[in-house]
Amino acid sequence: MKDKILFLTFLMAVAPSWLSAQTKLKVAYPTTVGSMAVVWVAKEAKLFEKNGLEVELIYVAGSSRVVQAMLAKDIPISEIAIPAVIQANLAGADLVMLAGPNHKPGQKIMVKAEIKRREDLKGKKIGITRFGTSDDFLLRYVLGQWNLQPDRDVALIQMGGSPETLAGLAAGAIDGGMLSSPLHLQAAKFGYHLLADLSAIGVDYQGAGVVTTRSFMREAPDVMRRYLRAYVEALHRLKTDKNFSARVIGKYSRITDPEALEETYQHYAVKVMPRVPYPTLKGIQLVLDEIGTRTPKAKGLAPESFIDVSYLKELEQSGFIKKLYGE
Repeated sequence: MKDKILFLTFLMAVAPSWLSAQTKLKVAYPTTVGSMAVVWVAKEAKLFEKNGLEVELIYVAGSSRVVQAMLAKDIPISEIAIPAVIQANLAGADLVMLAGPNHKPGQKIMVKAEIKRREDLKGKKIGITRFGTSDDFLLRYVLGQWNLQPDRDVALIQMGGSPETLAGLAAGAIDGGMLSSPLHLQAAKFGYHLLADLSAIGVDYQGAGVVTTRSFMREAPDVMRRYLRAYVEALHRLKTDKNFSARVIGKYSRITDPEALEETYQHYAVKVMPRVPYPTLKGIQLVLDEIGTRTPKAKGLAPESFIDVSYLKELEQSGFIKKLYGE
């Protein structure tokens, strides 16, 4: 009995984190496309558990709905893009992005065969997930660049989520839609063609990344440190373990076509995501400039005010990321 007590005392002294229950977290993601791959890999590779976190991933179609859940304190952490963060904060929220590996827009505008040119979009209906999301922002931005007035020249139709946009195309309910890899390849099989690949328009854009509230960050700094550590390791696994990552992407996106999975992997893991996922200030400024044309309150705001990279800097300066990549 004495030996048993001594053994338990020893365990409590040297491994308190092992003895204690893992911290439970609900984490939301708003779409089933490849931009969510890092958080999916973290879950499937059990990297959250490795860092003392029991994470429940929850799919909530559309980042605007994710924001509502965060403001209601139902969800402390999510994987959403900067337009939703900015618009929520303009309305009084305290959202902040801690990491953002998606630096280029992944959306593609897929349209009916009779739409050959940009001008042919006049009078047409284009599906997006929801207002206030990346789809909404990027489509409005591109239409403006093409001298087309959103809502007047082109109708933006809320579909709910990316799978619903694809379903709308399949049913012929809309003339085109905003889709990312690999869903755009499925749209092509329905007879739709690529009008514009937004990753090739030559702009930086801050897509999905780790978002929390400043209040949660103050309340649980250790949780955020452990979450970021798991996230960065998952990014490494995504970039260096193609077979595993493709299987994970296929599981969450429900895509089995090898061509679609390959295209998705190459776009996000190889072309878009950097090893150290600092948000792009230039990409955030782009969003602020566009929102500022409709919401004067956004003008003059600094991109830095929407991010906090202190935990990411800690990880980088500790040598953790270089060690992951064998440097």
